[in-house]
Amino acid sequence: MKAIRLRRPYFPENSIKKIQRDIGNAMRGGRLTLGENVSKFEKKFAKFNGSKFGCGVSSATAGLHIALLSLGIKQNDEVIIPSKTFISTANAAIYCNAKPIFCDVQEDTFQIDPNHVKKLITKKTKAIIPVHIAGNVCDMKELLEISNQNNIPIVEDAAHAHGATYYGKKAGSFGRIGVFSFYPDKVMASADGGMIVTNDSEIYKKTFEFRNVGRKYLGQYDYNVIGYNYRMNELQAILLNEQLKLLPSMLKRRKEIAKIYDEQLNIKNLVRQKIQKFVKSSYYAYVLRLTKGDLERLRMKLSKKRIETSPMFTSVYKIKAYRNILGNTPACRVTEKLDGQTFTIPLHPGLTDNEINIVINEIKKNEK
Repeated sequence: MKAIRLRRPYFPENSIKKIQRDIGNAMRGGRLTLGENVSKFEKKFAKFNGSKFGCGVSSATAGLHIALLSLGIKQNDEVIIPSKTFISTANAAIYCNAKPIFCDVQEDTFQIDPNHVKKLITKKTKAIIPVHIAGNVCDMKELLEISNQNNIPIVEDAAHAHGATYYGKKAGSFGRIGVFSFYPDKVMASADGGMIVTNDSEIYKKTFEFRNVGRKYLGQYDYNVIGYNYRMNELQAILLNEQLKLLPSMLKRRKEIAKIYDEQLNIKNLVRQKIQKFVKSSYYAYVLRLTKGDLERLRMKLSKKRIETSPMFTSVYKIKAYRNILGNTPACRVTEKLDGQTFTIPLHPGLTDNEINIVINEIKKNEK
């Protein structure tokens, strides 16, 4: 039996043929970075997301770094982030010589806890980065109230949340800046890549300079800032222009699969991530929590049946690199509780109904 993949990019055959033609045209044209395909994608994605401006970058990690640079984040500043996230969220602050401050998460949604955010704010707090984990949008109403009351900008880490909405508004369009990922396993996939969206024209200008080694345009050698080589290339953009067309159908299939899991995985001691009724998740991942039992044993059993699973991150401050940088940091009780309990199961548009049934049946066997 072939492996049932946890995640994989979705490119139907007609899309592959279109991409091949467009790549050939780009190669013949000689412009392989910051060309018309990148520009086209930036405009289309920004419009899709309800944002005025879009800036294509090499990765979401680069996007988060640029976002903080554009806000003027510097040494001795503090940036509040959830403790349960991918390491890049924290790295962005470190790249700016700032300090990530780890906030606990809610036990049911696995999202940043606004009540804990309030307790962590100091005079040094210069940004808050909520992470829409698994495509489930954070409680942006509460976070925006905190942001406005304290004059602290929000940078949304929307790496998982393409097309996800909160009260009908797109993830990534609430804060001063939103950042998306196009890593090959994401909701929209490419050969890596990222997107920064904003409604602030000054922030937009800064993002363009920071991504292009400090200059606005290729062919000019006038540098306003010390920037980085964080450009999106034409090949990435070609794939993404096609992925944007496919996004509605991909989101529909993800929702269908999640609904089947919701209905069939009604198992004692197995709790799914809570998604509020006013949130429409992108279902980048289907996150489960094993409240009682041996998670590694369950994952090993599934692995033997060639079903891929993954832990849903770990407390960033417990990672060796961060222990070395920050030393001991205050524990986030809920996050640490979830570390050994949360995991993800296969979910992607190419998943077949038969594969879904196999996943469900094998998980149910663990209940016995």
